[in-house]
Amino acid sequence: MSERSDPNPDLCDTVAHSTTTSGRSTAKDARAARSGAALRDALLRLLGSKPFDQITVRDICAEAGVHYATFFRHHPGKEALLESVATDQIAASVALTLPIKDAGDDRGSLDALCAYVEDHRALWSILLNGGAGAAMREEWLRQARVVAETREAVRSWLPKELGTICSTSLIVETISWWLRQPEGKWSAAQVADILDRLISASTFARD
Repeated sequence: MSERSDPNPDLCDTVAHSTTTSGRSTAKDARAARSGAALRDALLRLLGSKPFDQITVRDICAEAGVHYATFFRHHPGKEALLESVATDQIAASVALTLPIKDAGDDRGSLDALCAYVEDHRALWSILLNGGAGAAMREEWLRQARVVAETREAVRSWLPKELGTICSTSLIVETISWWLRQPEGKWSAAQVADILDRLISASTFARD
């Protein structure tokens, strides 16, 4: 019978080190996720009471209970934090707002958008009507332009860029108005109907 060879000590050390390192990495990732969430929540709370340009990184860190140096491990500045908070929400709204290609379902897109905003009313109230409203509008239009470049113009007489500006402005300002009204006064379906009529009257009236 052949003797059983001893395990490779180098391999054992490597496995043990990998396991330890993996454990440390997991804990570090969890802490980073908690810090990141705390910073985002802190910024949203602050935006509910003051304009974005009056909020400092130290304000955000104090509100979040996060060390000042930790902030910069997540974001190079407060603008980057705001972008991370807003980008996903705006991307979702733009995707919902633009009609499904070849489907022509403008009203269905508006219904989906308004239902989405209604489900996230508190967040959207802060983002659109809080201290970051101007930045939100600029980012919404930027993303709308990017997506519109992949679509055909809605009408031959209307330049694509101008159509994007008009429809985006109508949508953003109507939703902003809606979010300032008492909750429940206007339903998502009613606001979608208002938007459908406004957009049709302003940009789609005739060829």
